[in-house]
Amino acid sequence: MASSSPLPQFKEAKATATTMMWQVYHQRPRTPRSKAIAYSVLAFLFFLFMLISLSGQPEPDFWTKFPSQHPFPESPEYAQVALPRRTDVAANDTLPHGLEKPNPNLHVLVPMQQGSRGACRTLASAMILGYPPPILVGYGKNTPGVTESERTVDRITRLRDYLKPSHIMKDHDLVLVVDAEDVFFQLPPEILVTRFQEILRTNNKKLLQKHGFAKVEQTTAGAPPNLVPKYSQRVLFGASKLCYGALEADPGCVSVPESSLPPDVYGWKTDIYPDGHLNRPRWLNPGAVIGQAADLRLIYTEALRIIEQRHQKDADYQALTQMYGRQEVIRELERRRTTNGLKEWAQGMLGINEASNITGIHVRLETGHRYEYGIGVDFESQMFFTQMMSRNDVEWIKYNNITKTSILQGQFAVPREHRLLLPDDIAALPNPYNQSRFAKSQSTHPEWNATLDKLPNPEEHSWHNSPLMTNPHSAAVPVLSHLNGDQKLRNAWWEKMWFFPWGRALLRRYVRSSRGFDAAQSSLLGGQEWWNMRGGRGGLWTDEQNWVTFSDVCEGQERDLFDDDLGPWAKENGDPDEPVYNRFGNLMYGKEPPKEEGS
Repeated sequence: MASSSPLPQFKEAKATATTMMWQVYHQRPRTPRSKAIAYSVLAFLFFLFMLISLSGQPEPDFWTKFPSQHPFPESPEYAQVALPRRTDVAANDTLPHGLEKPNPNLHVLVPMQQGSRGACRTLASAMILGYPPPILVGYGKNTPGVTESERTVDRITRLRDYLKPSHIMKDHDLVLVVDAEDVFFQLPPEILVTRFQEILRTNNKKLLQKHGFAKVEQTTAGAPPNLVPKYSQRVLFGASKLCYGALEADPGCVSVPESSLPPDVYGWKTDIYPDGHLNRPRWLNPGAVIGQAADLRLIYTEALRIIEQRHQKDADYQALTQMYGRQEVIRELERRRTTNGLKEWAQGMLGINEASNITGIHVRLETGHRYEYGIGVDFESQMFFTQMMSRNDVEWIKYNNITKTSILQGQFAVPREHRLLLPDDIAALPNPYNQSRFAKSQSTHPEWNATLDKLPNPEEHSWHNSPLMTNPHSAAVPVLSHLNGDQKLRNAWWEKMWFFPWGRALLRRYVRSSRGFDAAQSSLLGGQEWWNMRGGRGGLWTDEQNWVTFSDVCEGQERDLFDDDLGPWAKENGDPDEPVYNRFGNLMYGKEPPKEEGS
């Protein structure tokens, strides 16, 4: 029996389907339910069409459109600046011939034209804490008649030029730049370096999770591309509660990351109190910055280009703020280009989205221009405490007083599960009141004087019972404080610093350590305690390679530095039998010379 052909049935089915589609296309749905279904289908098809259309027009790769690969291969967070401490050096060891320091140096740059009370406090505190001789940038270059903008250009130019590679400065060296007039050092350089590197390691892990890797093609033919983190933090500035004025709509004020402190660290008014003193610090403040020489040179070169276009006061502050903001805009554009839309939506609904705010900003970006500088800020004052709007955020704490620290937690609303304890890195430091066991027997200048060199008994005094400036909100003991707020507080806060009662003796100890066995020992330790092999302690270098003594710069500032009535610095008489007079001419110590007959 012959089988029937399926062709007639197929043609019939096709005709029926065509008729139904024509009816659906030309007739309106007859019920609200039909309407809802039809509109939903149309909306879905439109969304699918737009998705396909956009997928055919990918956004530009912002990482390459605006060069973001860092030009310097050295990673500051892994540089061996601080070497392990050696204790096996004896007094008969000698200085090796041709000793070189293989690891990176640490430099402290202080832009200043002349000595002043504020500048001398900055210098004295750095020297007391054992920092390498500060480098005075622009010292003695006070040209009459120049404008404020011209001074700014000269200062930034000198900083930039000093950071160029030389026999003194290497690209991988760490450089700390601080304001001259209003910085008090509190902790020694080993804490500065190790905290800086730890902050970078922590933040770079977060940046890697947020932005991922980028592919970098190799020059070798056929070699697979290298994977490098898209973005990293390499330079750390101080953080401020207020952004630079007149930049309210600029990315430097709008698009920078939120603080890492809890959103209620100051209570329910955190970040919303009108005058800003309850803001979490998140904006850049240029009063203190640390990074590798090459990184800072790159930043100052760009800042100088911007400054020279404006010619106004504080142009460097404005330029750095804008550079930070534009860096974050490029990072956010690249993140949005590569993010998963569904994940982005879900995180937004849960309130955990890490997106930066780039809505309503006013910015012009030039293709091919670098906006990535590895800039970050110290949100939690681990390194730099900025006083502006923060005068009530610190207390001087002796950490052996548990009762006091517990009460303080209540006053500052610090959760009890986060007890205020002396940070481990400070507890591991040598006792700050120790004298060298060879100091009394040496004849190096300044010679030992039982009165002038008296320090408290190290068996009874240590870091645990020294008053340390502490930010209870972040449980941080900052390395240094930038007193850019109320100038009337500077005298009071200076006298609260842990070293103030013994300032002269501690400074004399620092100067003495540049000579004799102490100097040889430091060299044997690889320059660790000097932090460079340039030499010299007790004095200061200028950016023109001149050596000046502390008394050259700070003569006449002794009362504001020490307030001990022991006379001018470096002119105290080292012989305990010789007289030492106070500023009123009264004998303080020693014996007066015999009076001549008839006098």
